[in-house]
Amino acid sequence: MTTDETAVLRALAHPVRQEILDRLALAPATSAMLARALASNTGVLSYHLRELGKSGLIERDQERSRGRAVFWRLASDDIQFGDPATSPQPALAHAAIDATLARTVNAVHGYVRRTDLPPQWRDAALFSRSSLLLNAAELARMTAEYERFLRRWNDRASRPRRDTRPVRVMLFAFPDGPELDADTLDTDTEEDGP
Repeated sequence: MTTDETAVLRALAHPVRQEILDRLALAPATSAMLARALASNTGVLSYHLRELGKSGLIERDQERSRGRAVFWRLASDDIQFGDPATSPQPALAHAAIDATLARTVNAVHGYVRRTDLPPQWRDAALFSRSSLLLNAAELARMTAEYERFLRRWNDRASRPRRDTRPVRVMLFAFPDGPELDADTLDTDTEEDGP
């Protein structure tokens, strides 16, 4: 991410800004459109949009904007921030994680309750839980591969077509548990990863 991490964390830790990001993931919108959707007023929404713009998470949609009607859209970058233990703002990083997890849980529950999706969407959706044995260098390589993969699909998604819908993609990849002890290790094989 090329933006200021503190500004990103401030944006992600604020519930109204999280809601704005979720709304803009559906489609570009003006402050008036967002104010109606969020039962707020344009002054409040304009302030939050400016702050999100400063953080680099959203940008003006020049193609749609006309005169005073300024449309905003998500910036093309994936929203990321560092580990709270190494963050310049650990409390903000924890707040951003808490807000993101809460919104993710709500989104999953909302998806599960939906009755309007055709079967092909249900068949294509994925819920996955994996556990891998990696060292730090392998996790870094896997993260870089994921970022390339996401950029490739994000480039495609920036061109909406008739049969498309917003799709939420989340990845959490972190060490989970202690380092393996000598009795658990297989010392006969050394692998460099896939």
